Amino acid sequence: MSLNIPSGCLVSLIGPNGSGKTTLLRVLAGLKGYSGSVMLHGHEVRDISRKNFARSLSFVMSGRTFNPSYPFRVKEIISMGRMPFMNLFSRLTPEDTNIISRSASLIGIHHLLERNIMTLSDGERQLALIACGLAQDTGIMLLDEPANSLDPDKSAKVYSILRELADNGKSIIASVHDVNISRAYSDYYIALKEGSLISHGDIHELNEEILYELYGVRFKAYYDNEGNGLMWHALPE
Repeated sequence: MSLNIPSGCLVSLIGPNGSGKTTLLRVLAGLKGYSGSVMLHGHEVRDISRKNFARSLSFVMSGRTFNPSYPFRVKEIISMGRMPFMNLFSRLTPEDTNIISRSASLIGIHHLLERNIMTLSDGERQLALIACGLAQDTGIMLLDEPANSLDPDKSAKVYSILRELADNGKSIIASVHDVNISRAYSDYYIALKEGSLISHGDIHELNEEILYELYGVRFKAYYDNEGNGLMWHALPE
């Protein structure tokens, strides 16, 4: 594939299971080898030092793949987002502590800071991982299924936060299963299928034909009485 990802916007990465969404995110995050070229601010990703890279870009894994084997407190998990800005033996500064507290409050888990991460629900762990990404405070955020395991209210809160961050200049790419979430919050989309780029562009250019090519089922568009609020629903065969 070959594409440029715009800065200062929210991009939805869509496509069926196994299409390569997580793989692409891991490549962009410098966690997986690749052929060709991946450039960040004009520099090849593989040539950027790990610390400088981590100061520019954060990656929030899916809670499904996060299986902690040590009973870290939620506060400790979030504080890991500050590691790129610390020396080997340095401690958290008051500024670091404030950023950790603000990140937890923003995502709605400040009351969980002293909890053992292994005792949380899947949704609560997902929120802790997002808070860690927020605490890293980078110009670019990559998120793998950030709404996984979240209730509708929490999902809407997370995407509202991502939307606000993008409006304030951050570049955000998130893999998304719900195409209606993409339509409601995103600026652009990238559509993958079987490891290939099918389509990409302005989110308002995403249509039923592209969705059919991706998922193999027909979608029908629905609007409210004023003709606003487009939603897609997959139709049974």
